[in-house]
Amino acid sequence: MEYTGRAEKLLMKENSFIIFMMMICSGVFAGTSIFIEYHTGSFSTTSVTVMLSEALQTGSFAALIGYTGGFLMARVLEGPLVGILDIGGAVMTGVGAGLPGLFMSMGYRVLVENFALSLITGALIGLVLGAVILLVRKLMPGGYGSMGTDIMVGAGNVIGEWFGPILLVMAAQFDLYTGVGAMIGAIICHRRKTPIIGGTVLGAMIVGYLAYLLGLTTFGG
Repeated sequence: MEYTGRAEKLLMKENSFIIFMMMICSGVFAGTSIFIEYHTGSFSTTSVTVMLSEALQTGSFAALIGYTGGFLMARVLEGPLVGILDIGGAVMTGVGAGLPGLFMSMGYRVLVENFALSLITGALIGLVLGAVILLVRKLMPGGYGSMGTDIMVGAGNVIGEWFGPILLVMAAQFDLYTGVGAMIGAIICHRRKTPIIGGTVLGAMIVGYLAYLLGLTTFGG
């Protein structure tokens, strides 16, 4: 019990929050570096990763930066307001895709493409974000901890529902079997009156992998 109490006390310190932010952002930012080099390792959602891939191919990062930057700003402000930092919106989307896109669009590709530098850059980003979150939290008047929670927490889920059709198209372009699987999953979710994005992803993964095991397809081959 004494050990649990000490661990909890350590985890609740502001300095610990900064350290954890640096570690998380470092890993996520470096994951994007691995994705650029080996096409795997991205911590972002499928839709954001697709946007990142398109930006890398076309060299135009405006749409990626605009979309992910909004998520990053909203989630960084949301953290101090509700006491919970949305790792998906703030770190995985903003730090994992938006900021790398911003750096590359400004000509600082080495900060993203070099793995060692990406670890350091991600850690510095985590340091800045952690400091900003703590600063906003200190500046917020008492009693305002829940303002805007319903809107800000729900916004990402509502926007995410629109990505179902986009994922269907991307799955069909990638491979016939993943496209069929995505369609089956989307139909099941639609019949159950739930967002189709989850069924689209799971259907594409399951059917696509089964087709691969049966030798019906060779991904990228």
